[in-house]
Amino acid sequence: MPVTPARGRQLSLFGVEARAPAPIDLEGLLAGAGQVGRMGGTGRVSIVVEERWRCAVLRAELEGRGLVVSCEPTGEEDRWQLRTAYSAALAPLALRWLDADGIKIAPRGLTLDGRALRLWVAAAGGYDGQRAFLLRLAPRPLAPPPEGDEEAEPVAPAAEAVEWADLSVPVPAPAPPRPPRPERPNVRKRKSESKITAFDPGPDEFADAEDYFGDDAADEWPDSGVGALPTVVLDAVSEPPPPPPPPPAEDFEEEVLDRRVADNWIAVGDALEAAGLPAILVGAETGAPAYRIVGPRRITRLAELVGEPPADAPTGAWPA
Repeated sequence: MPVTPARGRQLSLFGVEARAPAPIDLEGLLAGAGQVGRMGGTGRVSIVVEERWRCAVLRAELEGRGLVVSCEPTGEEDRWQLRTAYSAALAPLALRWLDADGIKIAPRGLTLDGRALRLWVAAAGGYDGQRAFLLRLAPRPLAPPPEGDEEAEPVAPAAEAVEWADLSVPVPAPAPPRPPRPERPNVRKRKSESKITAFDPGPDEFADAEDYFGDDAADEWPDSGVGALPTVVLDAVSEPPPPPPPPPAEDFEEEVLDRRVADNWIAVGDALEAAGLPAILVGAETGAPAYRIVGPRRITRLAELVGEPPADAPTGAWPA
C-alpha cells in the first residue's frame, strides 16, 4: 500500500514513494547495527532494538516484504531481538554484505534510498536535541550494575578447619582468659631488696694521682685549641623523591577498533552524503557510535526520504 505524503511536502525521487518495498531494503538495517548470516543458498538478518515499538514496526515492514520474522525480548532492560528466518530472498543480500570469512563488510557503491533509510530510522533513529537527529550504528552500552557490599565468608573454627586431623584424638579446648588481678587500695609495693650486702672495691690504683691532678700547676698546660675551631654546619642530606607509582595495568590495554568496522562506518557515511544527508560520526570512543544529522534543512530532507512516521512511533523518534 503506497504511503500518502503529507500535505505540502515535496515528493523525493529517492523516497519511499519512488519504488515498491523489496528485501534489498534491509540494507538500511545492515548500515546500522544489523547482522547478516548465510546458510547454503539462503540468508538471514537480525538486529537488536531498544524499544518494543521499534520491534513491532520493523516486524510489520519486513513481513510486508514477504519475510518470516520473530521478535523476542533479550532479557536486558528494554531490548528486543528481531530476526528473520533463512530465506532465498535474502541470499543476494548476504552475498553482497559478507566476505569470504563470513565477516560483515559494506559493499562498494552502497546507496541508501528512502526505503532503506526508513528501516534504519525505525530501528535506531531519534532526536538529539532540537536541531540534530541520530542514526545509531550500534545499541547504546548498558550501564554496569551497582557494586554491592560483598559479605565476608565465615571462617571455620580451628577444630573444624583441620580436616586431616585424627578425629580419635580429642582437640583440647582453648584455655579461658586469665581474670585481671584485683588491685588492693592503699597498699604500698615493697621495694626489691638487693641480695648484695657489702661490696669491697679493693685497693685504689689511682689514689696517688690525686696529688698530681689536684695540683694548680696543671692549669698551666697550653690549650689544645680544639675549642677555638669554627663550628661547621653540615647540610642536611636530602633524599631523592620516590619514583611515581606505575600506572594501572588497564591503562596499557588500549581498545583497538577493527579496521573493517571503521571501513563500514566510512562507507555508510559516504552513502548518507550521496543521499543529500552529510552527517558527523559521534560516540565511537564511548561505544555508542552514531551518525548525527544537524540542521533543520537536513532533517527535513531525511523526513522527505523516509516518509510519514508509523502510528506507534513516539514523539521525538521520527524526523519531522
